[in-house]
Amino acid sequence: MKRFIFTLITFIFTLITIVMFATSLSYAQRTYQSILSDPSKVNEGYIGLTYFGVDAGFGNTSGASVLSVGADVLYPINDKIKIDGVAWYSLFSLAKEGPGFLLNPGVEFTFRSKTKRQDVPVLLSFTTETDWFKGEQVSAWSSVTLPGDMKTDYAARGGLYLRNSALEYEEGTTFYDITNLFHAGIYAGIGRNQQYYLHVQDSDGNRFAAGRFLRTYVDVLILPTTVDLELSGTPAKEVSETLGWRLGAALQLVPFTKENNFDRKIGFFGNMIWRLEFGQRPLEGFFVTTGLSWALKKL
Repeated sequence: MKRFIFTLITFIFTLITIVMFATSLSYAQRTYQSILSDPSKVNEGYIGLTYFGVDAGFGNTSGASVLSVGADVLYPINDKIKIDGVAWYSLFSLAKEGPGFLLNPGVEFTFRSKTKRQDVPVLLSFTTETDWFKGEQVSAWSSVTLPGDMKTDYAARGGLYLRNSALEYEEGTTFYDITNLFHAGIYAGIGRNQQYYLHVQDSDGNRFAAGRFLRTYVDVLILPTTVDLELSGTPAKEVSETLGWRLGAALQLVPFTKENNFDRKIGFFGNMIWRLEFGQRPLEGFFVTTGLSWALKKL
């Protein structure tokens, strides 16, 4: 009986090993090719619901918003003009002096476009697991590089920059009272938008859609900002600064609709929009703004 059980276990183990080897060999031998490339299939606009936003100046941590919600919008008027806007309301700020918010309505004007044949990255799979022994998240992904048409737009951009928060100002060993800090002014800069869309087919005949829409930009911030500081409720001094700057990027992971995805449903993360900005703001020094939004509608 023991010998039978040992033989059975050995057989099962051998069978599993053969199946795993055959599966891995099949995966390793699988190839991919792009059978269609059309950047015009990309939805260049979206209306996004921001469910997690962070905005913090490193020289003014008391004015940081660690949880904001709102909207992230890119609305195409025509082939040249787009309305770009962020409207966030802070649900939790480290210090409050009135409602905390960030409002950036603006316009982009495309003055140059080009399409170039090049290799583009195509994500095949992405997984995230928890390593309970190490207490950390482990992410793994696989991708291939395939030839495709990359469309690149260069745009002039500008608009309003409004932000309300708190200011905790210090000078040497002197810590002034926390007070209101309101940035109000304009921004102007240059942006670059890159997009591609592919139909991909593997060696088994399976087809799927792939694409990417990445926006990058650099802006000058003109924000005349003056604050009257107090010490223990007594007027002390006035501080002011005007100029700042920012570098930013916005990534739409799946910039196309179900109809252009072989009628397959696009999951939650496929509708995600990620925005990241960093730079310098008057009286705050270096700052970082980042947020995750869900595309309610692709335009």
